[in-house]
Amino acid sequence: MSNLFTNIIQQEVGEKNDSAETTIAVEANPNTSIQAFDGDEHSVTMNDGQVDVLELKNIVLRFGDFTLFNGINFNIPDFLDEGQFITIMGGSGSGKSQLARVISGLTKPTSGEVYMYGKRYDDNTHIPMVFQQYSSFPWMTVLDNVALPLKMKGVPKSERYAKAMETIRLVGLEGHEKKWAQYPMLSGGQLQRVSLARNLVADSQIMILDEYSSGLDTASKSTMQDILLELFYDRKIDRTFIMITHDINEAVYLSQRVHLLDSKTHTFAKTVEIKFDGKRTRDIVGTSQYKAYYKEIEEFFAKTE
Repeated sequence: MSNLFTNIIQQEVGEKNDSAETTIAVEANPNTSIQAFDGDEHSVTMNDGQVDVLELKNIVLRFGDFTLFNGINFNIPDFLDEGQFITIMGGSGSGKSQLARVISGLTKPTSGEVYMYGKRYDDNTHIPMVFQQYSSFPWMTVLDNVALPLKMKGVPKSERYAKAMETIRLVGLEGHEKKWAQYPMLSGGQLQRVSLARNLVADSQIMILDEYSSGLDTASKSTMQDILLELFYDRKIDRTFIMITHDINEAVYLSQRVHLLDSKTHTFAKTVEIKFDGKRTRDIVGTSQYKAYYKEIEEFFAKTE
């Protein structure tokens, strides 16, 4: 992490939150899309010359004497001018959240390599991540929370506030920008939208959603899902979403592909391709096609748990 980046963080958070630097380093690294390309080039390309969005190659992850992953491989192909919504699911202990930390750059694997668009991760690689826990800074307004990545990048105040407001409107928080980003001034769902907006304004090509909805009520979860779909279909954004969830309904509703981890072997055992005609709406829920996808995933967990 650069000295300038660290100094700005210290100015913003002081001693208020020991974990604040980690949270912002992942969510709002102003140079995410640049720094992620500083590693060595990877020679393998796919999809008619398109480089994979993401590739995990022979990843080993150990904690003391315990080996979670022992040479796991995973890739997300790139499709020209097309965003993607990918979900990773697995039972308790499968390692799905640890895998998300490896992809985000928060956890360095014991061995193996991670590539984004053919460039190997280095110590400066950080992919934005929306966590299960609310990660906004409660002593800052919604506007200042969302604008923080741009402030760290040195964007002038008027410009960063204009960009932040544009993003706040995207996630349906216009009218709340002057409120403190804390409960009960904002609901849990609104606080997650603040985190989502801050990640969006950082302008990374990949975003990770790690159990982001597990603490939300049904109405807030539905709102967040529909916002994510709007962002996914917005071609101006055109990024890859990687979601970690235990909710089969959420996975089927949002995803193009669901990658299933086996809790016993800690390897990918199955991929479910999910295709619906046209844009996703609530109308697909309850259709025979939707139920078939749900059942396929449910049966996988019944056999592997």
